[in-house]
Amino acid sequence: MPASATAVGVDWGVNGWVAAVRDGAGWDTRLHPSLLSVWHAHRDADAVLVDVPVGLPERGRRACDERAREVLGSQRRRVFLAPPRAALDAPTYAAAKRRVEARTDGSLTTQTWNVLPQVRDADVLLAEHPDARGVVREAHPEVCFAGLGDGPIAPAKTDDAGVEARLDVLDRYDDARAAYERLVAERIDDPPAHGRRFRADNRDDLLDAMCLALTGWTDRGTLRTLPDDPPRDPERRVPMEIVYRDVP
Repeated sequence: MPASATAVGVDWGVNGWVAAVRDGAGWDTRLHPSLLSVWHAHRDADAVLVDVPVGLPERGRRACDERAREVLGSQRRRVFLAPPRAALDAPTYAAAKRRVEARTDGSLTTQTWNVLPQVRDADVLLAEHPDARGVVREAHPEVCFAGLGDGPIAPAKTDDAGVEARLDVLDRYDDARAAYERLVAERIDDPPAHGRRFRADNRDDLLDAMCLALTGWTDRGTLRTLPDDPPRDPERRVPMEIVYRDVP
């Protein structure tokens, strides 16, 4: 991307959406209560990559989730399977589980149930702001790290070895390590008195968000999708895809 371009990576933390911003001025980060807040702040960005399902099927599983699991191999469980759209407005876990089992050959995990509010957040944004479609796109941090690096990273992002391995990947393309350490010091270790407050456990969320932002911002390699020709959500008409940077 040219120096004037802006890319935003967005990852959910337990206390809000962590948005990492890369533009011609460098790196910044903010904590947002909703994806609508992210969109209002960054609607002029060239790319907003989010770690949450964008587009849901009526029945069956999304091909992008299955392909992402194939890419990650032994770390495949880091990708959860998005449910059919009918699960979004289910009043209880039991009801959502029945709806998923009626429309797929599998079931609904409690992990997926627990992130359905964030899936709804993305779905409402796309419904109410059609101009966000095509700018707000789905990405998965582990797939993006694999694409920018030398394949899947085995250590967990919460381990010191996992953090170092991920920073090493990002440092191939940018001054990401220095930026990460600065943002942790300014926003997490010594947060400002105003605005939403970061927490200590937002460190890995920030690292993931920076990976997504760098995926959208760097001009090295080619932005690709899983699968190559993604089908569209029949209701929102957005591709059910996971984007990543394939670096030769």
